[in-house]
Amino acid sequence: MAQSRTLKENKETKPSQTKTPRAKSKKSSPLGAREKLILAGKKLFAQKGLSGTSIRDIAKAAQMNSSMISYYFEGKEGLYRECLREIGEKRLAFAQEILTPPSSEEDFKIRLGLLIDNLFSLFLEDRDTGLIVVREYDRIHSPAEEVFKKTFLRIFDLTIQFFQTAQENKIIVGERDPFILASLFFGALSSQMRLDHIKKKAYDRSLTNPKEKEKIKTHLIGLFL
Repeated sequence: MAQSRTLKENKETKPSQTKTPRAKSKKSSPLGAREKLILAGKKLFAQKGLSGTSIRDIAKAAQMNSSMISYYFEGKEGLYRECLREIGEKRLAFAQEILTPPSSEEDFKIRLGLLIDNLFSLFLEDRDTGLIVVREYDRIHSPAEEVFKKTFLRIFDLTIQFFQTAQENKIIVGERDPFILASLFFGALSSQMRLDHIKKKAYDRSLTNPKEKEKIKTHLIGLFL
């Protein structure tokens, strides 16, 4: 009796291959399977890019059947979109909380510094996702374009507004274009992440060193005051 119950439970942990409704089947799928595919996808997309990564590669890395990628994400491109959406929404929520109009120069420094820390943490704590995001900025056409617009480009828009209000409040001196300031800001951030492995190898300087990261943050903020 116990053996038959175990067999029944095992069947319920796999996606149904019968005519069972798909929504019901998803609820009975193995806990954590979706997350395993996302982690495997992030690592491979960071290393090989979207076109260089195959469904077989992802399935092998996650130690799962390749059909699970279609089951959860409707294919490789769907998994790629989800990798960006998950992290993008978290960063956007943080930016919306932090990038409110600064009331003083000190407030400006604190808020911009928190944003820098948050975006650098994307690279330092989850380097795979950080590399995907940096690479996504260079893509002309991407299956994750809509996700990127709704998250990371929204953060860019918030940064433009942040610089604009800082200028209106006389924190940023002189006539400066907020759009260009935001472009220079994100360009500097992405270049630091891109070049980090080279700086580490050639000069033994890296964002992984808290003192080095703090120096970069201080210099970067100072460029806009």
